[in-house]
Amino acid sequence: MNFKIQRQLSVALENQPGRLAAVCRILAASGINIRNLSLLDNIEHGVIRIIPNDPEIARRLLKDAGHHIVEADVIVADMPDAPGMLASVSQALADAHINIEYAYGTEDMGEKSVRLVLKVSNLPRATQVLNSLQT
Repeated sequence: MNFKIQRQLSVALENQPGRLAAVCRILAASGINIRNLSLLDNIEHGVIRIIPNDPEIARRLLKDAGHHIVEADVIVADMPDAPGMLASVSQALADAHINIEYAYGTEDMGEKSVRLVLKVSNLPRATQVLNSLQT
């Protein structure tokens, strides 16, 4: 399993057609690539969580467009797509008393690897735990 810490931007959006497209157009017009994305919804609002290739520029562009941005450092882990991998990672974090506040992910088209984004309660300790799993 390989992992790194990346900056995630969260943006509140009205739950209406075209709001996600508008955010994506703003970023694309300046050459910003969205590497990871999660979209949560409720009745009136949604939250888009993105990990862009350039978080500083993305943050500035979205703020200039009137969006409120919440930033967080998250763990982005690439791991084999195999039964028990998530169980192993989540148990190791639980054993270290680290809460997984939220997670999202996807597998590759060949179903060989999974990319998992984790927001955890103690990032420095979580990186130690994940490093110990690599040995």
